[in-house]
Amino acid sequence: MRFVWALLMIVLPSRLRRVLGRRVLGWDVHPTAYIGRSVILVPKVTLGPGSSIGPMNVIKDIEELRLGDGAIIGSRNWITGFPLGSVHFPHSPNRYPALILGDHAMVTVAHEIDCTDRVELATYATLAGFRCQVLTHSLNLVKDRQETSPVELGERCAVMTGCTILSGTRIPRRAIISAGSVVTTKLNREQAFYRGNPAEVVRDLPDTLRYFHRGEASPADVLSDADLG
Repeated sequence: MRFVWALLMIVLPSRLRRVLGRRVLGWDVHPTAYIGRSVILVPKVTLGPGSSIGPMNVIKDIEELRLGDGAIIGSRNWITGFPLGSVHFPHSPNRYPALILGDHAMVTVAHEIDCTDRVELATYATLAGFRCQVLTHSLNLVKDRQETSPVELGERCAVMTGCTILSGTRIPRRAIISAGSVVTTKLNREQAFYRGNPAEVVRDLPDTLRYFHRGEASPADVLSDADLG
């Protein structure tokens, strides 16, 4: 029956999608939240004030979707996982299949996000550009078994176009990951520019980067593209 309601989400006007989500599916949807024409098959959904899910997304087979105030999921994103109770991950009993966006965090366009375990973006963090892959499960070749681990994007970090973020990794606060990079481990240095496969620190970044001050009353001066290399 949930599949039928999910299909109705595609054809109903936005206002009625909110009503359907709240009254029929039991979601916590703020009156100012926006739900585009997307397939959302998730039992627990929380959409904060001003949050938005754009069109043509597929979000399914996870336990929870949570968007904080002003958080955004753009369009054409594929967000899936394996729900709790799946027989495929017996060696990860504490996993939690969820996508959690903090206040004003953003997932832009055409990304693939594996939420077999938790993927969390902190306040103002951005999965930017196009076609990034975020993976929370992997094959342990030593033990010959599938395992999972969460992925975390720190406050005001940005992951640029075409990056791959592997299971169990963390991107620190105010870090920028250059386009096409591969994050294979927990990164430690905050406010730094990372690049490569595996992603490594290229240099520290100045506090004057306006991206680090989004939402503040008096943002700092903008650096040019050349300043980021």
